[in-house]
Formats: sequence, C-alpha cells, structure tokens
Amino acid sequence: MKLEVRNISVGSLVTSSVPIVLFVLAFLGGGVKFFIMPDPQLVSMSFFSKFLSVGLFSLLYVVITSAVLVFSAFVYNIFNAVLGLRGFILDIEEIHDHE
Repeated sequence: MKLEVRNISVGSLVTSSVPIVLFVLAFLGGGVKFFIMPDPQLVSMSFFSKFLSVGLFSLLYVVITSAVLVFSAFVYNIFNAVLGLRGFILDIEEIHDHE
C-alpha cells in the first residue's frame, strides 16, 4: 500500500513526544559533555554548576531543534499546498501473522 504524506501537522510536532525524546537525548549528551568528557575550561566547575549547565543545555537544545522541525514542516507544507509539489511516498506492506 502506497501512502503519500501531503501535510505535516505543525502542532503535532510540538505536542507529541518528540520534544521529550529530544530532551532526553540532549540531557544524556549534556551529561557526557559536562561530566564524563569535560573541556579543560569546565573541569573547575562545581557539581551544581555542571548540573545546571546540563539542564540549560538540554532546554536550549529542545527549543532550537523543535523550532527547526516546525520551520521544516511549515516549508514542507508550503511546497505541497502552494507550489503543488508531490509529498514523499511511503510504501507500507501489510504482514499477516499466521499463528
């Protein structure tokens, strides 16, 4: 079965689990950056400062990445609706379990 995606709901990108997944990935990446493999400038920071930096890094990462995703979905919708370009096609195959 072939499905064509013609419109991406911009609101669903913000209200779905995507920002939470981005936050978890950013928190893990920030933990690696500030605790496990810190830069020489970050070694003298206290534990609380490092933890606060990880939290702020994660929040900023989620905001910026979500904004890029929303802008990309908006541009995709413009290309499909206004310019009349085709959307991308998903080829989905239905598999029946024989139990």
